Amino acid sequence: MLMVLRSVARSSVAGVREWTCANVLAIVALLLFAARGRIPDVLSIDVANLLFLGAPALMLAGFERHLGRRAPYRALAALVTASTVALGIFHYGVDAMAVRVALSSFFHGIVCVAMAWGLRPWAHPDRARYPIRFAFGAALTLAAAHAVRAVMYASHHDAQVTLFDSSPVNLVCFALGTLALPGLTLGAVMMANAGLIGQARYAAEHDHLTGAWSRRAFFGRAERAHADAVRRGGPLSLLIFDVDHFKAINDTHGHAVGDQVLADLVARTGTVLRGDVCARLGGEEFAVLLPDTDADAAVRLADELRRTLERADVAGAGAGVVRFTVSVGVASLDEGESLESLLQRADAALYAAKRGGRNQVQDARATEDVGETLA
Repeated sequence: MLMVLRSVARSSVAGVREWTCANVLAIVALLLFAARGRIPDVLSIDVANLLFLGAPALMLAGFERHLGRRAPYRALAALVTASTVALGIFHYGVDAMAVRVALSSFFHGIVCVAMAWGLRPWAHPDRARYPIRFAFGAALTLAAAHAVRAVMYASHHDAQVTLFDSSPVNLVCFALGTLALPGLTLGAVMMANAGLIGQARYAAEHDHLTGAWSRRAFFGRAERAHADAVRRGGPLSLLIFDVDHFKAINDTHGHAVGDQVLADLVARTGTVLRGDVCARLGGEEFAVLLPDTDADAAVRLADELRRTLERADVAGAGAGVVRFTVSVGVASLDEGESLESLLQRADAALYAAKRGGRNQVQDARATEDVGETLA
């Protein structure tokens, strides 16, 4: 598990450090436990218990950080300290191995329950389902195993038992305890890998500056939307728009302000056209797919977007404010029309809007009617 964790150690995945430290603590603790009778008891019992209690606590902290929450380090440290003191009492005060095992299992059970609660899949619908379900299942299984072990030893607290008692139940519980960290770590690594894959996919499909869909991702989605519209016979509309006089904004206010304008445009577009695909085709040119939207509705949405952006302002250099407008071309899919033709008509409508004075919406139908009249 340590070698597997090393493969993601240099990534930006939160929690990897805690998971790694947890496995190191577990390894050292198990080696100390195994050396009982050959090394001082303070090492094979007290230090080993402290390390073995710290391991699941760090696993929990790692999961919390990985899920974007604040790790409860103080609460975990207090719980580990209190458990270590309790174990010490039943070692030096009253030497009761069964009680120590019950207390240790109780502690591990509490931590595993907290882990399972934090990992409950229904609370994280945006996460890859299988990795988080695996980690949740592992934490829940271990919590149940520790509960059984705690009850079993607590009910025989006065019995003379050893840590390596050869009873079947003890061997099963000990095996589960030994495999606890590898099992939880496997779930953690699966979640980390799913996160890295998600980050890579997002970077490939989105423009890093504005957060809009990339050109490549847009055309992939446009092809699927086109195929779906053709199959169902439903409407499909397309907006192509760009910022008017964007070069002048860059020249006057600088490229940093120009970048803010583009980012602001995408954010406001997402507010007006919720759930639709906004993509940056290049430079200051953007496109939006409108599935299940006919030509008239698309023109109304385009004009609402234009008016929203016309009222927008972006902080410029110093105390200045930058305002911008957009020109929009609108086209809706005709029967039997290809995606390429739809894009060409929307693009032609955009250039008609720019020739007509900018800051306006041009419907491809009107552009085509003018062309037919002139012909």
